[in-house]
Amino acid sequence: MEKFVQKLEVLFQKKISLYKTLKNIFEQERKHIVDMDVDSLWKITDRKKQISSEILQIREQIFSLFEEKKLPMDKGEKGFSLFQSINRLPFSAKIKSNLKKLKSQLDIGKEELIVLALENKRYINEYLSVINDIFVTITGTENSELYTNVGTASKEKNKKHLIRAQV
Repeated sequence: MEKFVQKLEVLFQKKISLYKTLKNIFEQERKHIVDMDVDSLWKITDRKKQISSEILQIREQIFSLFEEKKLPMDKGEKGFSLFQSINRLPFSAKIKSNLKKLKSQLDIGKEELIVLALENKRYINEYLSVINDIFVTITGTENSELYTNVGTASKEKNKKHLIRAQV
């Protein structure tokens, strides 16, 4: 059972490390958003997908580790609860405490990522709004609906277009 604990701790540490890497990537992403560096944003998106995939693999390894040792996994209404599963492990309080500390670090890292992702989303919306305002100023039109509520094209005749193409 000591190997189980060691493997679990190693998986937690790897996941924490990936969360830190992802945090750095989100911080770089913010810089690229501010600089409007689209090429770098695409590269970062690919890197985020790769790291997310690695995090999911570690999650699956944790599930497999519990199943392999036939240890109870708490799968409540909200899904798998690692914290509750740690509580149910047949180990000493010290071992459980160490695992819970690592789990807390994971939770903190996850929350930091959520905050950074929301901030980056806000930055993107702000910059897209600025670009939209520039186009409105150039074309001299307000934002008008291109489609009606039923999904048909708007029949407004006096539209000004910056670029017009007919197909």
